[in-house]
Amino acid sequence: MKPETASQKFDVVRLADGLFKVKLNQGRGFFKIGVEKKPGEANSFFLEINGSRKFEVGNDCDTCHFWFKCLHEPRLSRKVVNLPKAFQVPRPLDESMVQELAPILDLQEKGEFEIFETSINVAGPYDSEDEGSYFFNSEFMDLWDIADPREEGLLSGWEHYENQKPRVFRHSDEGITERQYDFIIPLVPHGMLKDENVKIYQSMIANGDRPRILLLGLYHRGIPEAVRRGRVKSLHSFFAGFVLDGHHKLAAYRRAGVPAKFLVVLSHKASKYFLLRDEGATPRPKFEERLATLAAPAA
Repeated sequence: MKPETASQKFDVVRLADGLFKVKLNQGRGFFKIGVEKKPGEANSFFLEINGSRKFEVGNDCDTCHFWFKCLHEPRLSRKVVNLPKAFQVPRPLDESMVQELAPILDLQEKGEFEIFETSINVAGPYDSEDEGSYFFNSEFMDLWDIADPREEGLLSGWEHYENQKPRVFRHSDEGITERQYDFIIPLVPHGMLKDENVKIYQSMIANGDRPRILLLGLYHRGIPEAVRRGRVKSLHSFFAGFVLDGHHKLAAYRRAGVPAKFLVVLSHKASKYFLLRDEGATPRPKFEERLATLAAPAA
């Protein structure tokens, strides 16, 4: 679908170099994060597209990990939304470019969003039976007390990409090593892409171009009980993004073996960020600090 021109204006707050926050007072809600409230239990998150739940994307439990499960195939056209032509120009993300995102932000629901660019060297695509994917990582299963990912009901046959290597953060005060795992989830299956279009972008990438891929992002960081109690010194956190524009570009980056460039519209509503004991009691500054590291250029 092609977005209509949005008339709303919004305040853009610069949080750090390359990281911005916007608050939408209105929106069409074509893309929406649904929350199912369960008395006495964790509330579940869902990605809703045009009023229909398509993916379950974890919950707000402070000790739970991220997952995604396709509930209903999105069945969208290959072009979910269109980036404005100005975004194909190789210029840094700034306040004026964020304002130009209005046609895309208008498709979201009202609320707060962080906007930044990041690079990920993707591997995949994987499906939920692929034992090379993160969800069959022995440390993942031990950390979150999972015996068999297939029996947990967390995944489906829907494909996804992963960062080839996790990002590592070290917490010297508590001696904890935190590994952040990145997931890219297409809304159009790889098999529906046109190979000739992938080859066009692959040629552009080979010539030095770095076309942007648009993501609707979220960030999940729970703290397992074993980490809270000090029995385990390893922690996993999760960045994930659903591809709104750029499926052919994603496939081209994967073929080229070049880190893909993503423009992220991150939903604050879909995210959770719980703190270690030495990090204080106010999550928001630490959450923004973490996002700033994702927005920073790779060393």
